[in-house]
Amino acid sequence: MTFAAVLLGIVGTFILGVGLMATSGDPRWLFLSLPFTALLVAVGRYAPTGYRLAADGVHVERRAGARVIPYRTIRAVDREPRPLHGFTVLACRGVFGRFGRFWNARLGLYRLDVTDARSVVWLTTDRGLVGLSPARPDEFVEALRRRLGGAG
Repeated sequence: MTFAAVLLGIVGTFILGVGLMATSGDPRWLFLSLPFTALLVAVGRYAPTGYRLAADGVHVERRAGARVIPYRTIRAVDREPRPLHGFTVLACRGVFGRFGRFWNARLGLYRLDVTDARSVVWLTTDRGLVGLSPARPDEFVEALRRRLGGAG
């Protein structure tokens, strides 16, 4: 889904609401696009916006607040290609990227905080696999390995 599709969805449902209001005379139709818009705003707050190696762990930056993966829970880091497609368990995949919990037969239950599927870095943690997509994945992996003391 692209930004244009989201915009079309919001504008399209608003125009539909105006049309339905004009034919029925009921002004409540003007609020037809409101649930779609509210859902997008809410979901967008949890989408990853960046990744940072901080003193306490890997920070997945989000508008709703950073999610921290403590260094002590990370067992390995790699760039091995793995399938990103799977069933969404508690997740979102759309205009903001792929984030949340997913499942597929090869990986089992895993977490994604990905905005770019071409540059995925995988963390093997105590709670399973976590996929991230930093802007410079190779540099991110090297810096993270240094922080982990060469592990992974």
